[in-house]
Amino acid sequence: MNETVTLQTADGPMGAHVVRPDGDTKPLPVVVFFHHGPGLEDASKGTMQHIADRGYYVISHDRYHREGEWLTMTPEMRRDQDAAQRFWAILFGTTEQMVDRDLAAVLDHVDADPAAASDGALGCIGYCIGARSVVCTMAWHHDRFGAGVALHPSACTTDQPDSPHLLVPDITGTMYVAFGSEDKMQSPADNVPFIDAINSMPDGRGEAVVHEGANHGFGVLGSAAFHEGAASKSYERAFALFGALSRG
Repeated sequence: MNETVTLQTADGPMGAHVVRPDGDTKPLPVVVFFHHGPGLEDASKGTMQHIADRGYYVISHDRYHREGEWLTMTPEMRRDQDAAQRFWAILFGTTEQMVDRDLAAVLDHVDADPAAASDGALGCIGYCIGARSVVCTMAWHHDRFGAGVALHPSACTTDQPDSPHLLVPDITGTMYVAFGSEDKMQSPADNVPFIDAINSMPDGRGEAVVHEGANHGFGVLGSAAFHEGAASKSYERAFALFGALSRG
């Protein structure tokens, strides 16, 4: 089952896309899906379905709603330098504080939806810039989120005092982070502090890996960069972490 709803946020109305397994009427454990930089296009919706089919209530909200409804970077936009620059400005102008305000509306919706399980911690998964949101969410809302998965993360290691990698010690749940060895946009070599911080989490709660041969975007099913081997290993770990939450 797929539906798109409109939620009210502190910054105006925002769309949210919800995917659940067809025919499943019992309350399902929740996974918040932070979409990647290009927006929630068809490939990302297919990826949401892949997760939902394993027995989850998956919800993704419109990261760029302040600038328009469900903006995505189209192939035509990539070929238009001015349009591409405008989109990148929106992407990087959407701060984690904005995303966090939006998350409040998502949680309110989930809490009120009988299709979403009300007991236990939530999971979250994010891709590219959405993976950065996973790190912040896990650190800022460890009372709600018990497991986070960050695939081909962007902007998680910076030289700024608010760099997400500095938040890792605040995470009390479990984390799985995966980079691709061929990722030139956000290379593993440029993210050593983040990788080290995840792998240093106490009690083995963090795991950061580099998948050989995979590029940026390897985890989005149906995308040009999809990598079967890296994606399969990553989702195997993601479902193990999310499954542990649902088992209590």
